[in-house]
Amino acid sequence: MLTLPLVTASTIATDTSFLSSVAIILGAVFVVYQIRQDKAMLEASVRQADANSEQARLTMQQFNQNSNLATMDLVMRMYEFADSLEVQRSYSAVLRANLSSYEEFERLPEEKQLAFFQVASLFESLGFLVDKGYVKADIIDDMFATKLAWKMTEPFVMGMRKRFATEDYYVFFEKLYQRLSAPPA
Repeated sequence: MLTLPLVTASTIATDTSFLSSVAIILGAVFVVYQIRQDKAMLEASVRQADANSEQARLTMQQFNQNSNLATMDLVMRMYEFADSLEVQRSYSAVLRANLSSYEEFERLPEEKQLAFFQVASLFESLGFLVDKGYVKADIIDDMFATKLAWKMTEPFVMGMRKRFATEDYYVFFEKLYQRLSAPPA
C-alpha cells in the first residue's frame, strides 16, 4: 500500500522558501542575461550612430567640394564673359572716358554710354553674387578690378540715381566696392 507523506505547515514553508529562492536566482540570471543583451544592442546602436555620423561628415565634405566647384565654375564663366572682346571694348571705353560728372556721360555717343551700362551691370552681377553669399569677395577681388571700375563709373551711377530719383541703381556694385575697400577686420 502506498503511504503519502505527511504534509505539515513547516514542510510547506520550507518548500515555498526553497521555490522562492530558486525563482529569485532564476530571475537574477535572467536579468543578468537581459542586461548583457541590452549592452550588446547598445554597443551595436553606438557603432551604427558612429557610422551614420561619419557618413554625414563625408556627405557634408562632398557637398562643400561640389559647392566650391560650382562657385568656381560660376566665377570662371563670369570671367570668360568679362574677358570677351565686347566687354573689353566697353571697359576700355569707360576707362578712356574718365568721367567727372553725369553731364559728361550724357554728352557721350550712345555706343560709349552703353559701355557704361555694360560695365556697371557686370559688376552689379558680381556684387549680387557676393552679397547673397554665392561667391567670396576675395575671389572677385583677385579676378576683377572692382575698385577701378567703381571709380570710373561712380559719376555715371550717382547721376543715374539722382536723375531717376532712386537708390536702387547698381546698389550691389557699390556694396561690393565698399566691402573690398574696407580695411581688413
